[in-house]
Amino acid sequence: MGSFQPDHAAIAALVHADFVKADLHERAARVVEVAKANAPVESGRYRDSIHAEDSPDGSVLIVSDVEYAAVIEYGRRSDSRPAHHTIANALDAARS
Repeated sequence: MGSFQPDHAAIAALVHADFVKADLHERAARVVEVAKANAPVESGRYRDSIHAEDSPDGSVLIVSDVEYAAVIEYGRRSDSRPAHHTIANALDAARS
């Protein structure tokens, strides 16, 4: 009996297939929805900036492009701002 030889090029190309991209976008939309629903709101800029972006490698990233997004996500010791983990928690919720 022969051994299994995976086609690595075919596997790598799968992320660019239409059905896989559609599934990733559907899942990303759910993550964005959860992140926006749980985002802390002062002005609404952070919440409204959360969105999905396609990456050249075929992945879909969930990002916020406001300049203070990292402070909200990870916190800051210098002024005792707590980490909120908005996007990380939304990703965790999407796994369940």
